[in-house]
Amino acid sequence: MVEPDWNDPEPTDVAASPSVAPGENFDRDAVTAMTPPGLEVEEVWSKRILRNVGLVVFLVCAAGVAAGFVFKTSYVALVPGSARDTEPLIEVEGTDAYPSEGELLFTTVRLRTNPSLWEHIWLSMSDDNELVREELILGDRSADENREANLALMADSQDVARAVALEQLGYDTISSNGVLVFEVVPGASAEGVLAEGDVIRSIDDVPILSANGLVEYLTDKVPGDEISIEVQPVGTTDLEARVVVLGPRDDDPDRAFLGVGPIDQVEFLDPDIPFDVGIESGAVGGPSAGLAFTLAILDELTPGELTGGVDIAVTGTMNVDGSVGSVGGVEQKAAAVRDLGVDYFLVPTALGEERIALVRERAGDDLEIVPVATIEEALAFLEGLGGDVQALEDFVPTGA
Repeated sequence: MVEPDWNDPEPTDVAASPSVAPGENFDRDAVTAMTPPGLEVEEVWSKRILRNVGLVVFLVCAAGVAAGFVFKTSYVALVPGSARDTEPLIEVEGTDAYPSEGELLFTTVRLRTNPSLWEHIWLSMSDDNELVREELILGDRSADENREANLALMADSQDVARAVALEQLGYDTISSNGVLVFEVVPGASAEGVLAEGDVIRSIDDVPILSANGLVEYLTDKVPGDEISIEVQPVGTTDLEARVVVLGPRDDDPDRAFLGVGPIDQVEFLDPDIPFDVGIESGAVGGPSAGLAFTLAILDELTPGELTGGVDIAVTGTMNVDGSVGSVGGVEQKAAAVRDLGVDYFLVPTALGEERIALVRERAGDDLEIVPVATIEEALAFLEGLGGDVQALEDFVPTGA
């Protein structure tokens, strides 16, 4: 056997040498002949084994990394969305409109459904994001069904915002007659007693005229309390009394939990208003822009600057009784507002003190969080900033 030239640019590949054929005995002399001077046979085989082990480890790691992008987690990520001027969404026809310098910004949160494993890890590294179990956000709905439900809630919130704004200007536009059950939480006290589409008229003979009123009534209740609910079953005009024993909340076992998703059940009256107000929100869903829409309509229909020329971010549902309802994702909204450099952010008092403290933490030192419970409180704060709230009082309803 001729010893190869180790300076040859294309030396013989030891691993491909025919000196050791499959099934034959190990030919030490043959391998020795192919071994570079100064290397022992054992070193050659050790290097070969290490090279192969390294290749296997690399392939396993590569497969693991690829699987991390393919594998989807059963979570929904709440991440900071946007804060956009509400005024361009308000369309007024048939009367004068008064554009403003100061902006009323409605805020959004983005949902990322079923992030991959690596996305999940990446998102969890920022305090501005929140990862929530999928069933807590979607329930038994698909992502598409949830999107449709949120668009329906947006449409309802626009109707309420328009009606409340016109009420503030002296028009008689709303008649409230209960709370509509649009969702029953699986496993909660209400399951089997209430159904989607039922209307709650009263509890323990106390009229319930808004979703916020329902929440307030249950605030002082504890698990085990029994309540009597007067219900108008879906599709009927009858009234029935139904008894529910309240259970505990998952996140706070000391607080009572009925387990329904309520929205205001109202009748919108049709006063003779000689102008139209429309809202075009595009693909944005959910009810949380209600307060922002209400304030923007008032600003658009009256002269002067309702915000005093200051940019103000807003979140919160608008209830027919003028109260501001709680919303989700406020921490993520605060992060989005913080990054824009806005000075004030109106949020619902209904969030509760602990939640508001978390929102302030996300907001940082330069963004002031302003909790408001009603439309009147929101207007009072704007007046304190120099906003022209008097223009609302000076407004003269026509055609009503």
